[in-house]
Amino acid sequence: MSTLPNSVRLAWRNLRVNTDPGSLVIILGLPVMYLVFWGAMFVSIIPPFAIAGYTFTYKSFLVGGILAFDTVMAGTMGGSMLWADRRFGMFSQILSGPFTRTQYLWGVIMATVLAALVGSFILVIIAVLLGGAVYVSLLGLGLVFFSLVIGGIFFCALMLYVAAKVDSNQTYNSIQILIIFLVSFISDAYYPINTKTPEALQVISLINPLTYIADGVRAGLVHSSSISSILNQHPIPGFSILPWEPIVLLIETVAMFFLAYRTYANVRVSMS
Repeated sequence: MSTLPNSVRLAWRNLRVNTDPGSLVIILGLPVMYLVFWGAMFVSIIPPFAIAGYTFTYKSFLVGGILAFDTVMAGTMGGSMLWADRRFGMFSQILSGPFTRTQYLWGVIMATVLAALVGSFILVIIAVLLGGAVYVSLLGLGLVFFSLVIGGIFFCALMLYVAAKVDSNQTYNSIQILIIFLVSFISDAYYPINTKTPEALQVISLINPLTYIADGVRAGLVHSSSISSILNQHPIPGFSILPWEPIVLLIETVAMFFLAYRTYANVRVSMS
């Protein structure tokens, strides 16, 4: 382990710290419960519906949203690590060793992305066992991988930004919970956004990166012939930006990462 790059060593340390039963319940348990309970309950009252000409059952639609939501939960791991390390003096100890701030940052990001990918893999298996239709293709897997990795980086950067800004455990937890619920429910992770959706919520959902992550994952899990139609069309008329969903997601992630890095670079090493 000592021969590995410092960022990889820190990523391994972060994964070990966050694989205790309590952390796993939050990071993986919540998405699993959403998938199992909503998939079992809502499918009986929501008939199949079409998006861009492709017919989804609710279970199949929900799979993409839950995988996208897993990037939010994985992102909380990054913010919690920085906050706890500063609070208990580990951040200063790490930086006093052979590690730099940049290496610490990349260690957190790599751990977050890996947690999102592993969690999503487990969720796909559970979804298939529950009867959710998942189509695997090389193009689709590439789109799913891109969406999950970029999404994981976005939410890790967002939570790092929050963790670098606050010094109170209560404040951090409150903001984190608020972010989780806002980005989750004002997106198309759990239900399609259409013309019946209130206009203000339509606009917010199109700013919300979770919408683009969910659309990318969802498109990657259908037949390859339908990927383009799902990404290039949207039930809300007039939003021509939607064909560029992966680009919009990438732009938002770069902007969030830059903001988080600027804040993180100047954060105090310790709260004491």
